[in-house]
Parts: sequence; structure tokens; C-alpha cells
Amino acid sequence: MQDLSLDATLRILNSNKGSVAKSRSDNLEKFQQKGVLPADYDFKFADDIRIDRLAEFGDLVSRKIWDETVSRIEAACKKDKTLPKIPNLDITNKVVEFWNLVEYLPQVRAIKQINQSLKENKLKGNTGGVPYEWYYLAAKYLQHHPGVEDVREICEQVITYLKSLIEPIVTQYQLADGWDDLRLWVERVVMLPGSHEVVAITNQTETFLNELSNYNAAKKPGRGRQLICSISHSAYTVTEQMESAVLFTPQVYTNKQMLGGSNAKRNISSIAAVEMMLRQILMNQTQAVGKRFEDGKYRYLYFYPTYYFTPETNKFLQKAYTGIAQTRFDTSIRNHFISKDFQANLGQERYQSVDAFLIDENSQAKVNRTFKLSYPENQPLTFYFMALPPGRDSTDTESWVMPSWLAFAFPMILDVKTVVSESPIPPFNDGAEFEESVFLDSVPHAFRALVRRDRFRLDYILEGWEENGIRYPAPLNILTAAYAIHLDVNARQGKSGYDANWGRFTELATDLETSPLYVFSYLNRWVRNQGVETARIEKIRLYTYHFYPCFDPYTKYDSNLEKLIVGEESTLNHPKKLTELYRKFYRANKRYNPKSNAVLKPIDIASETILKAELSVFQGETLVAAVAASVFKLMDRVHASTAEGRWMFSKREEERQTVLDFAQYFVVEVFEKSFAGDRARLAGRQLNLIRDTCEFLYRLEDDIENQSKNEQENDTATQN
Repeated sequence: MQDLSLDATLRILNSNKGSVAKSRSDNLEKFQQKGVLPADYDFKFADDIRIDRLAEFGDLVSRKIWDETVSRIEAACKKDKTLPKIPNLDITNKVVEFWNLVEYLPQVRAIKQINQSLKENKLKGNTGGVPYEWYYLAAKYLQHHPGVEDVREICEQVITYLKSLIEPIVTQYQLADGWDDLRLWVERVVMLPGSHEVVAITNQTETFLNELSNYNAAKKPGRGRQLICSISHSAYTVTEQMESAVLFTPQVYTNKQMLGGSNAKRNISSIAAVEMMLRQILMNQTQAVGKRFEDGKYRYLYFYPTYYFTPETNKFLQKAYTGIAQTRFDTSIRNHFISKDFQANLGQERYQSVDAFLIDENSQAKVNRTFKLSYPENQPLTFYFMALPPGRDSTDTESWVMPSWLAFAFPMILDVKTVVSESPIPPFNDGAEFEESVFLDSVPHAFRALVRRDRFRLDYILEGWEENGIRYPAPLNILTAAYAIHLDVNARQGKSGYDANWGRFTELATDLETSPLYVFSYLNRWVRNQGVETARIEKIRLYTYHFYPCFDPYTKYDSNLEKLIVGEESTLNHPKKLTELYRKFYRANKRYNPKSNAVLKPIDIASETILKAELSVFQGETLVAAVAASVFKLMDRVHASTAEGRWMFSKREEERQTVLDFAQYFVVEVFEKSFAGDRARLAGRQLNLIRDTCEFLYRLEDDIENQSKNEQENDTATQN
């Protein structure tokens, strides 16, 4: 116990802590001025962290360890009168003799009598439990030994000396070590694999009757009342709960307390006290306090080395595991994949280099909010365990954001299998127990809606897969793109600073599950949030060329041709075809950044005509003709310069044919086949999705044409 006390003292009073020795010296001089301490003694010493370490260690050994041991021995002697009386052993005086500081014993005795002297002189105040005598002794010891730098060796010598004095005394008494209750609890509760212990019915009945008897005895007034644990009402040793053992809030009402009594403190068993202590340790390690810790939804990330793991790679994983400190998908990670000029790179090499943001070699010097276990460095392990804390919004969705992304990213970085779960109990003992590389255990619907399944093979992560004739996109790219879109659209700057606002991520995930075209809807939402007419062309390229293909496996971006290759099954087919058809005969007036209404006039007129048409009259070819007539009237006004827009054909017969092609495709392919002739769908979100998509596809085509015209003009100017 003394060795543990030394380690704890040196860890708490580290080099970053400031010394309080000078304030202890000042207080002793104040007591001296009051006449409580003799005036001819010198109590002056300066700040020195070594003094603090020696003093606090000495107080811990003498008052906490030895005095409590004495109390336990005295309690045992009261129960058993045959036990020998404990000898008088003053730890402080013995250390004074051991340090050859006997000349300062009068000062030490005087300091110990401060509280008594204050009472005798009828003065207010007290020492407040501060071990002034130990601070004085530590200062004098260092004064006589000026070359000492590390006090550990000095303290270890004191421990060896005190053991030689204490052990002969303690061996005369059979004192419980305080772990009997825990041993009994483990014996009753913990079940190991292969053990099939059957509890007899008589034992179960006896246990129940004992619990009932204890409960009734706790309600009994007067003598004979038995303390009962307010948390578990167990039969283990029960004591009054101290304030320091209450984690966060004032002690609350419990029906296991005596009604009508004046005692506000609850009673707690030794097992519940151990559990409280472990919670406090966890709370300190995770940097969380109060209700935020109690409400925290921790998600547990397990790393399972793959079958070709070696001792060398085990050391690498151990080092990487220790350094993992990033618990948020923030703008730094997003910017790793998206450059300042809105160029995205979601390739495997880019994911393999993101470890610089996730793993910090100097994480010990910084605040690390992850909770990890301490594993032996030289032993190969079947899995590693890590708990990731939630952010400011402790919802289920928010708590899964980073763990689910890391589950896909780490197989690319560390060559491991990963499992994410809400349970602190590992679902597998090693990676050989499951075939896949990633397992999301009971993932919330928002993430399941995006990635479409729970288990993933290694090649699925960045390549996607095909099942029952349906292709599915790469889940890691889906999450990266979805997180980036969310941070663009839903993040906000609140009173308390930047807020990622992950509570709205479920809405985005559900929309993207409904249709990948929602990518353009969210881009339009970003435009509205920014209060601008339209997005920069670089932003449109980012969403169209890089984000959209992440959600539509039938669409690919060809970086060499700088164009989208759209498959027949792609949901982008209709908006792309519509845009191509109406751009043949109609353009907005402005070459650069035209207004949305000007860009989408043919789409708006076609949809409005269908919605207003009488279905009993206008069906099939008649509806196509009605839509074509309405659009052609628009072009009449454009030719007459009474409507905004530009015409592309001087020959009206050619224009009429392209208008008819557009009307035919809109009515037959979009309205009748895709929307099943349902005008409600055309009047709702579906039309808005088409409008948003067509708008940004139009702007991309405009940009390509403008670049081509500029190049031609530059070439002409150069030739001239």
C-alpha cells in the first residue's frame, strides 16, 4: 500500500504542478505571530515541489495508512479481548529519527499541538487537516541534503524502514484486507467458459429469505436496525456513503432509507462503492464531468489483427492504438479529402494517409478523450479495445458518427478487422471468428440507410458490391461524402462556438437513401444558407463529379474527360437527358451565373402544364402536344424578346422538333413511367429534385461552353 501511495503522490504532484510550500511556511509564521507557536523557531522555507512530494507522502503513510490500520486493530481488539494491546508507534517521530533530524522534534511537537493551543488560547481557526509538520520536516531534510533531485529513492528508503517497524505489529492480528466482499461477489456472479455450476433450489430460497430479512431489518426502528445498500440492497458490508463518493449530484431520495429519519446520507455496500470508484476513475480519464459523463453514449471500437499479423506489426498496432486521439469528424479530416480549390480525392492512398489526423505520437501531452486499456507491450493480442466518447450532442446518431467512419477507415490504415458496438463486452475473441473485415453491431438507422448492411468484406469498403443484380456504392466513400455535405449544410456557429449539429444527420441520411439526387437538393440548400444567387462552379463540380457518384453506383466520373458517365439504371438519367434536350433550343440570357428561374423555365412550364391539364382530356399524345405547345409559346416570346432567354434555332421548324422531343421525354419517360402518372409526386419533392439537379447540370454545361469559347477567342486573338 505504501508503494502505491508513493506512485500516486509522484504522479499527482508532477513537474507541471506548482508548489504550495511557501504558503505553508507563511501560515506557520502566522500561527507564530498569534503566539500559538514559539517565537524563537524558524519556520521559513520557499516553494519547492520536492517539499510537497515528501510532505504529502509522509502524511499519506502516517495518517491514512497507519492510523486507519490502528483503527482496524482497535476494532478487532474490542471484539476479541484476548488480542494483545497495540503498541504506541508514532510514525512521524520514527521518520524524524530515521532522517537524523531529532534536533527538530520540539518544533514538530509544537506544530502538532497547533489546534489544541488555539483552543487553549481561545483563538479562532485550525490547521484544516494540512500536514504542516511534514512540510516542515521535508524542508529541513532537503536543507541538510541539498543535492537531492528525485525524492523517490528517499521515500523508498522510508518505506523499507517503516515496514520493518509495522509488519511485526500487524502480524499479531488477523485483519481482513478489505477484499472479502469482492471475492464473494466474483464467486457468486462471474461465470467462466466451461463452468456449469447449478445452484440448488434450497440455496436460492435461502438467499431470497436473507434478502427479505435484511430489507425488513433496515425498516426496523430503534435497536436492531440493519444498514442496507441504497443501490443494490445487497448483503455485503454496508457503510454510510461519504460526500466524496457521490459522483455528480446531491444524494437523492431512496425508499431504502428509514422514513421520518433525519439522516440525509444514503448507505452503500462495498460492491457498489467499488463500482462508484471505477466510475470516478473512468470519468477522470475521459475528461468528462457531471451529467455529461452520466449521459454519455460511449461506442466501443474493437481492432482484430488479421490472419497474417506478425510480432513486428503487433508493435506497430500497439503504438498506433496508444496514439489514437481524434474523436470527431471535423473540418480538418474533411479538408484532408477536399482541397481548398474544391478538388476531392477519395482514393485508397488518401485514406491511408489520414492517420496523421487520427494518431498523435505525443498524445500523452494532450487531452485524450478516448478511453483505452493498458496492454502489455511485448505480448501479441487477439483484439484491442477503445471507447469513443460522444460530442456535445449526446444522441445515438452523434455517438456513431466517428466510430462508424473509423470502422471502415482503419482496415485501410492498420490492416485490421474492426467492430463497432454499444456493448463494452467484445462480440468476438479474435478475428478468426468472423469472415468480414467490418462489423457494425446494431448501428442506428441513419447509418444503415447509407451503407445498406452490417457486415462488409475488405473489397466492399472502397469498391462496393453487387447483390441480386443490384449494385451498391462503397460505404467508406458514402460516409465521407455524407459527412462533408452535412458539415457544409447543417453545421452552425452558436454562442458556445462551432457546432457540427449532428442531430440533423438522420434527416440527410434518410433523404440520400430515398434518392441520390438529394445531393443537389442539399447543394441548393447550402446556396440559400449563404444568401447568394448560386454556388461557385468549383462547388458545383465538387458535388456533381465527386459527391454524387458516392451515392449512385451507376454513375462514374471520368477525370480525363471531365464528365460524368451515367448508366441506364442511374437516377441521374432523367435530369441529365432533360437538361440536354431543352438546352438544344433554350438558354438563359446570361452566360455567367444566370438566375435559377431563367435556367429552369422549360422545366417549370412543362410541369405546370401537366398539373393544370384536365386528365380526362389530356392523356398520352394529347398531353405531349399540350406541353410542347406551352413550351413553344415560351420560345415565341423569347424570339419576340418579351420573355427572358436566348433561342438557339433561327429556323422555327427545327426548333419545333426539339421542343417536341423535350415534351415527349418529359411526359412519357418522366411523368408517366417514373412518376406513374401521379401528379401529386410531380407537385412535390420529386419535381424539386429534378429542378435542383437540372439547374446544376445546366450550369456545368454552361461552364464547359464558356471555357471553350474563351479558348477560341484567345486563339483567334493570338493568330491576329
